[in-house]
Amino acid sequence: MGSYNIVTAIQNLVNDSQKLIGVSHNLHNRLHAMGEPLEEYIKDVFSSAVGLNKEDKLACHNKAFSYGGGKNNPPDAILRNGDAIEVKKVETIGGIPLNSSYPKSKLYKSDSRISSHCRMVENGEWVEKDIIYAVGCVEEKCLKSLALVYGSVYCADKEYYEKIFTLIKQSIHNSDLPFEKTNELAHINAVDPLGITYFRARGMWGIAHPFKVYDYIYTYNRKSVFSLMVIIPTDIFKTFDNSRELIELSNRIDSFSIEDKKVKNPNNTAELIDVKLITYEI
Repeated sequence: MGSYNIVTAIQNLVNDSQKLIGVSHNLHNRLHAMGEPLEEYIKDVFSSAVGLNKEDKLACHNKAFSYGGGKNNPPDAILRNGDAIEVKKVETIGGIPLNSSYPKSKLYKSDSRISSHCRMVENGEWVEKDIIYAVGCVEEKCLKSLALVYGSVYCADKEYYEKIFTLIKQSIHNSDLPFEKTNELAHINAVDPLGITYFRARGMWGIAHPFKVYDYIYTYNRKSVFSLMVIIPTDIFKTFDNSRELIELSNRIDSFSIEDKKVKNPNNTAELIDVKLITYEI
């Protein structure tokens, strides 16, 4: 694993919150006020850039990330020699729209939906990466809750989603219409007599919020000012050099805990996967 990881992000989130608690007279107004997009804040906590000026943040981002994301292509960032990060902003604890990208248990270099620049990070010497979903609920420009979950315990393998997509695409293409090659479900040109109108069919994916997916091991307190839930496969957690620092931090803060839990295997619900459930609440 690289020098920056999900443990770094958790430490920065908790430390940032503790600082705000100490200086704020109105915690509801001050805690994690989103003066910037959620995606940028997530990058800041992963790169230890919280509270820095723009120039220093840029330097931290450059040191921590090998890929800074693209507007229309996943992921939103890749930690240098580490995990990919996909940020999702929601306003309620409901469904999460993923648009045209199906859920990802991992990020694959062969994915046609990622950019060529993403494929070539780290000299192109990678095949797959673990991916972290960062799902933040923002209410009135304040971060109300955040879930950090590894795709390997959140989403099924890509074959499940690709099979559904392929079956639907094949059923649509079972006609004499002039289809063009596309990553979407269908693209048909010249559908009217003048030949000036085209038709596009896109797959629009969505997934349940992690708070609902893992409600059998975690109960979200809607009355809290801020809630953090993190689920890390135990075998991945053991690879982090800074995991001991996180354990020591949890020993100092009552509302911050690390527990051993088991979650359902997304590919086989009869099997369970060992994970670390990390929670923090204010």
